[in-house]
Amino acid sequence: MNSYRTNGIVIKRMNFGEADRILTILTERFGKVKAISRGVRKSTSRLGGHLEPFMVVDFQLYEGKTFYTITGAEIISEFSKLHCDLPKMAKAYVAGELVDNFLHENEKSEQTYKILAQILDLIEKNEKNFLINAFALKLIETAGFQPEFYECVNCKEKITEGENYWDNLEGGVICKNCAPTSRGTKISNEFIKALRFIEKNDFETIGKLKLDKSIEQEIDQILDEYIRTILEKNLKSKKFLNNVK
Repeated sequence: MNSYRTNGIVIKRMNFGEADRILTILTERFGKVKAISRGVRKSTSRLGGHLEPFMVVDFQLYEGKTFYTITGAEIISEFSKLHCDLPKMAKAYVAGELVDNFLHENEKSEQTYKILAQILDLIEKNEKNFLINAFALKLIETAGFQPEFYECVNCKEKITEGENYWDNLEGGVICKNCAPTSRGTKISNEFIKALRFIEKNDFETIGKLKLDKSIEQEIDQILDEYIRTILEKNLKSKKFLNNVK
């Protein structure tokens, strides 16, 4: 068996036995993995404070038959404001649940690790609620479900301002001419512009974007429905976020 070192972010944890925990970690080198931390729930554990969810950590992992075993951990970025603010933490849990659902175990994805680390850093510094939906869109694209915002998903004609619709099954915008043959939801021009902007830009630029509350709510509703269609289930963490906002 081999020992490895990699940066990673705990996205989920589960108590195991009397004092252990099984952690789901998104690692930079190996993708999403499960690792056991033995004795971490004991007050004497030297690793306890280093294995909280949503911190960037330098992990030392020993490869076992079923799980990796965590043999060392040093915090790189702890995001202290995020961990002391319930709405911020709720957004982090949504990000974690999204990653857990869109990424298979042992599936490598440096891009997913990169955008998760970036969004945690942005949530730490920025109060805007729509940022978690910006992350969701980036993750959806990384996972291969990139929506279409420029051409009608039915007739392939260029989308222009006016009466347009969103189709969850096709994953994109439908023009008014094709709308009668679909079950699309009517969307605003501002919704399309905002999603195009998010798709094209990095998180630092997206963090400077100002949106009306009505557009934030429209993005939230449409992306929630699209994600539900892809995953065939609701996100538990999203309900928690809506309650604390």
